[in-house]
Amino acid sequence: MMSDDLFEQRESSSQIPFTRYKREERLKNASEKVRQLHNPDFIKRKGLIKSLTATRGLKFIFFAIIIFAAVNFTVFFLTADRNKGKIYGIKCELQSFTHNGKALANLKLGSVKIENTSLLPNLKQSENIELKETVKIQFTFFDKNENKIKSFLPEGIYTGAELRFFAEDETGTAKKIRADILIKDKILSLTKTIN
Repeated sequence: MMSDDLFEQRESSSQIPFTRYKREERLKNASEKVRQLHNPDFIKRKGLIKSLTATRGLKFIFFAIIIFAAVNFTVFFLTADRNKGKIYGIKCELQSFTHNGKALANLKLGSVKIENTSLLPNLKQSENIELKETVKIQFTFFDKNENKIKSFLPEGIYTGAELRFFAEDETGTAKKIRADILIKDKILSLTKTIN
C-alpha cells in the first residue's frame, strides 16, 4: 500500500473505495481561488461589463445602447445652436424670433464687476477705474440654404452694465443668424436658428 499524505488509509472492502483523497490536505496546497470555491460562504460576483454582456441578446442590447448614445451625443454637438458664450469674462447671449413676418435678433452682453473681467489685466483693488470698451457686433442673416441675406454692423461702448444690441430682417426669409462680437482683439461668434 502507498503511504502518501494525500491519501486516506482504509481497510479494503467491496463497498468503500480503497483510497480516497483528503480534501483538507489538497486545499492547503491549492491556490487562493480554489480555496474560495470550496468555501461554502463564497459567492463569485461578476463584473458590471461581464454581467451586461453575459448572453448574445444582452451583448446586442448593450452595444446598441452604446452606439445610440454616441450618435446622439455627436449629432447634438454638431447641430446645436451656439447662442451663449463668454468674451473677456462677459456673458453674451443671442436670441432670435419672428414677429409680423420679420426676423428679429437680440444680443445681450451681461453686466460684470470690473474686478471680475479680464479687460483690465493690471487692475489693482484700490484703483478706481471706469470701464469703457468699444464693442462692435456684426449681425448676419442667412436663408435656409446658408446664403447671406443681410449684414448689419452696430457699435457701442461697454461700461460693465448690461448692454443690448438688436437687428432685424424685413424679408422674412431668414432662417439663421450669426453675431460676431469684437472686443479689443478677441472675437466671439454666436449662431442661432430663427423659429
